[in-house]
Amino acid sequence: MKERLFHVMVVLNRPASGGKSTMSKPLRVIFLGWNQVAQCLMEAWSRDPAGPRLVGVFLQKGDSPHMSQSAPSELLLKDLTLIKGPGLPDVALDFREGASSRPKDLPRKVLWLPAEVTCLLEKFCVGSEEGIRYKSVVETARDAVVTIDESHRILFFNKAAEAMFGYSKEEVLGKDLSIIIPPPHKEVHRDYVRRYVETRRGRFIDHTVDLSAQRRFGEEFPISISFSVAEVGGHLLMTAMMRDMSQIKEMERRLIQNERLASIGQALSFVTHEVKNPLVVIGGFARSLLRQANLPEEGREKLEIIRSEVQRLEGLLQEIQDFSKPLRLQKERIALVPFLEEILSMFRDSEDCSDTEFSLEAEGQLWLSVDKDRLRQVLINLIKNSIEAMGGNGKVVVRARKVSPEEVEIAVEDTGEGISPERSEELFQPFVTTKPGGTGLGLPLCRRIVRDHGGEIRLHGIPKGGARAVINLPLKETQSSGEQSPGENLQRGKH
Repeated sequence: MKERLFHVMVVLNRPASGGKSTMSKPLRVIFLGWNQVAQCLMEAWSRDPAGPRLVGVFLQKGDSPHMSQSAPSELLLKDLTLIKGPGLPDVALDFREGASSRPKDLPRKVLWLPAEVTCLLEKFCVGSEEGIRYKSVVETARDAVVTIDESHRILFFNKAAEAMFGYSKEEVLGKDLSIIIPPPHKEVHRDYVRRYVETRRGRFIDHTVDLSAQRRFGEEFPISISFSVAEVGGHLLMTAMMRDMSQIKEMERRLIQNERLASIGQALSFVTHEVKNPLVVIGGFARSLLRQANLPEEGREKLEIIRSEVQRLEGLLQEIQDFSKPLRLQKERIALVPFLEEILSMFRDSEDCSDTEFSLEAEGQLWLSVDKDRLRQVLINLIKNSIEAMGGNGKVVVRARKVSPEEVEIAVEDTGEGISPERSEELFQPFVTTKPGGTGLGLPLCRRIVRDHGGEIRLHGIPKGGARAVINLPLKETQSSGEQSPGENLQRGKH
């Protein structure tokens, strides 16, 4: 009986959404008495093709004349003993004032819900005019709202909760709340609810805390959550309002990273300036001495080492300088496919890449507004990384496709050793590298350039071996801190 009662309550609380019922056929209901709650329920169910069906209303002499006049005359029942046969209802909702016992003439097969139970409909779902307005506001709220009962089962799940967790109302109503709680905390939360029901004491009630939740396919994400409890008809209803904090946490991470990079940039600018001038002098002397004809062979070899190391350090300082100085994008509209083919042709013509196969796969023609030189710099860096990861022997595939009306994706794939998920994000940190003699600034600079274009770049391992660098760029032009003013862009748009 308890399970049947709970199932009935879930169905009665279904919103007028037109979704599929949790029962095989619509629930048949009669009202004992008539009031504003009953009228609101009838109006809500009439908008829901799959919802409960009101099949009769039984009035008594003591019912309010004003309210009785609003009852549907075609459904009025004169005698409960006439309820029988195929037309037998599933449930009777009792709205009679002062009624505390089951009507003696009501057939035993009909589930009777007394006034103390029907009041749950008034407070929680669609019971009164105020309740309808409240539910409408909560249903359309931007934050996820989930209500459970004392048994840890879900009674309410608004549209924002559907979007946040990936479940529909029909899938979760009546289910245990643990489906949206990450594995380490499932039992802990159930015990917390049990203790609160027993003691009416809880640390988090009426407070906001940061926790984690779990989406339908197992993804764990951060949330800000506040808890409240209401006692209705002697039963506790526990409600949580949740906000997805993923974007805010990512913004905080980027802000900390940008502050860190700004400090690094200032230090690097000073070091670069102080070191570059002496290097220019040393390199100049070495090249001048190498031009002397009577130089001993041993001396020539040492000078060649000095010249080579100075050249390497100059390249390092140039990377540091590029990384530390502000970017100023010079955007122009380009056809993406010819642009990518031009870059791959440069590698195909290089003797150092004779053992590497290059291919381009593109879906149609794509146009982007980008800084051509900066995007070329990013792609050359990614392709070089792929070649080095394969030891110069393997295959590099560049793919371009439109993933949405607002976004294009460029991917660089190789057949190298691949990359672990832990390292894929770490390599975008300054001075982190897997290459002997590498500076660890190439990928951070690539990310900076892509983000200044309003895009994003990520690294992934490929299950069958190799790595994949993915760049997502907006098709619509975006204004970043490194771009020209709107007036300059208008001048450029005249071409």
